[in-house]
Amino acid sequence: MKNDQTAVIKNMEFLLKELHKEWERPGEVKSSVRIPYEKVEAINRKLNGILYETQQSSDSDGLTFKQSIAKSKQCYVLLRIMRKIVKGKDKCERQAVDAEFMIELDREESKLFKEMFAELLE
Repeated sequence: MKNDQTAVIKNMEFLLKELHKEWERPGEVKSSVRIPYEKVEAINRKLNGILYETQQSSDSDGLTFKQSIAKSKQCYVLLRIMRKIVKGKDKCERQAVDAEFMIELDREESKLFKEMFAELLE
């Protein structure tokens, strides 16, 4: 019985590691978003806040396994968006020409970004 529990735990740990690897990779590009350079700091602050809140609620004990996995996936999607914004901002700063930059988003990133920043897209 103890060996069975240990095997299940090891299998779940392996599964979660594989999911995290998969979630780190963006999917096929479905949309692009133009981000004005002057709004980058506000966007990053909001993303950091949402990421922190999501992580905190993910770590709480009251969540079901399904809810916890969904929150974890959302954190990975947010981190992918943040990486793309940082890369775009850095490129914009190096070129010192444009006052805005584009980021390409997959389906999940696009949906989450539109929910959080609808006012930016208007």
